[in-house]
Amino acid sequence: MAVGAFRNATCPQCGTPFRQERRQGRPFTYCSPECKALASRRNKGSEGPGSSPYDDDLQAVGEDIDQLANNLLAAIHNGDGPYELLWIVAEVQRSLQDFTALNIARGRARGQTWDQLGAPLGFSGERLRKKWPMSMITRRLDNYRANRAARQAGQPAVSPAVPSQRRPPAEEADTDNDTATAAPFATQTPPQQLAGALSFLQRRTGKPLRQTAAETGISPSHLSRLLAGTRRPSWPVVKNLVAACDGNPHEVRPLWENAHRPTGPLSAPTQPDVASAGDPGQARAQLRDALRGLYLAADRPDLWRIRAATADTLTIGHIARALTSPHLLGWSVTSRLVFALGGRPADLRPLWHTATRPTPVIPSSPPPTTHQHFMADAFG
Repeated sequence: MAVGAFRNATCPQCGTPFRQERRQGRPFTYCSPECKALASRRNKGSEGPGSSPYDDDLQAVGEDIDQLANNLLAAIHNGDGPYELLWIVAEVQRSLQDFTALNIARGRARGQTWDQLGAPLGFSGERLRKKWPMSMITRRLDNYRANRAARQAGQPAVSPAVPSQRRPPAEEADTDNDTATAAPFATQTPPQQLAGALSFLQRRTGKPLRQTAAETGISPSHLSRLLAGTRRPSWPVVKNLVAACDGNPHEVRPLWENAHRPTGPLSAPTQPDVASAGDPGQARAQLRDALRGLYLAADRPDLWRIRAATADTLTIGHIARALTSPHLLGWSVTSRLVFALGGRPADLRPLWHTATRPTPVIPSSPPPTTHQHFMADAFG
């Protein structure tokens, strides 16, 4: 066998064909040093389905995207101009690029080929590999991790997150106006919202935890964990707890359902199950219960605080009708209220659309026509 000759081979890591040099010693098994390093990490067991080193990054980038989406909606509600909105869009695009790079690296580490990873993006494997070389992905992820560590430590970013020019201060901000600086109630995860609602109901009773736990049928330590949000209770337990606190289970049920739905980065919006039933009457009732549940999770603030959280874009009448009236308000009003209460408008929009459908009218049986013939014995 002549030294320096080549033969065709396939990389066992990425499946890419390459020319393998026939040389003394062990031949090159992988098409590149990157593939060799990825295969080495995978063989050590660090890339099992449940223990990926990218899991923390995946969760963090997903939370960044979720927060930026909320920031964008808040800016729209506050009437920000195109310039301010485009700055947020630039940040969203950067985070989406981080998310793409992260998932390509994660997929390669799990042994997926370039063709497999390129298919969802509409790229061939070769085009994806040229657009996202592993060297660039590594630099991007290192940069993201450094910036995230700096943010957690309260330090300035290691490198700019958006283009180098600085965003000018808002010229129209009025620091003397309380309503101008009012912010929506803090956005919480569904488990936190459920725990907040249950905690408010329990505190409102004035009963000791031990007494509430006994009336609910659980131990005091279990009740403490439920109210702290570290445990997700079953519905019978929640129903008993709400009854012990003289609450309304219909208001808490949407919070409990959201808390038990799968969560994670870029998860699909959640909505009450009735939305799929297509009954406008039920949807209206459940939409009102969902709004009252968010109101409960926010500790039932007075309506003036809610109005301030919407930057005075809603009136007290709007808020009161949304929480009490069986009649629906427009989506613009509803979404502003949901956002102000710390919820996610996208979660309730399908339910609102179902609730606004006209109630189907079941036609009555037509009366007999004069052309119908009856048997003689029908009249006796």
